[in-house]
Amino acid sequence: MDLLLTWDLFIIVFFVVVITYSMVIQRNATMKMIIATYMGILTADGLGTIFETYILPNIPALTLDASTQALVLFKVATFIIVVLLLVVKGGFKVDMLLESSVITRLLSTAIFGFLNAGLIMSTLLIYLTGGGFVTGTQNIILTTSLYAESELVRIMVNNYSVWFAIPAVAIVLISFMEIKND
Repeated sequence: MDLLLTWDLFIIVFFVVVITYSMVIQRNATMKMIIATYMGILTADGLGTIFETYILPNIPALTLDASTQALVLFKVATFIIVVLLLVVKGGFKVDMLLESSVITRLLSTAIFGFLNAGLIMSTLLIYLTGGGFVTGTQNIILTTSLYAESELVRIMVNNYSVWFAIPAVAIVLISFMEIKND
């Protein structure tokens, strides 16, 4: 039996790595990373729209495929750079109360790690398939081999709204629970 390197395997490994990393950096840093991811999404989509509207039309040598690839590359690079800058050098701090139980603390960190992995992966997949995360999937090229070859890619792209909303909802719920415990 041969082990094939597929997008499904890549996604699973990505989730495992992000959850493991979340366990190392703990919940507060994971929450900071989720917030930085949301800011990266908004920045990449906003600057991507500006890039697509004002810069790409002024480069007549680019074909439609080349301009689409340039836009995808621009959005992915912008997203990654903004997230990294905010996580490493961001001037904000998340300081949530620690749960009394170690098991609860580990479980909540793992859950936020899972949500963070889903948010990052769905964002990258939306960008790689030609769409915008905030603007929706109306521009997604559903005939890309990436979308066609992987069931997990289809699930993550088709349910991008869930991956976008759930981490924010979880942060709000945790915030209400902390207020209740004060």
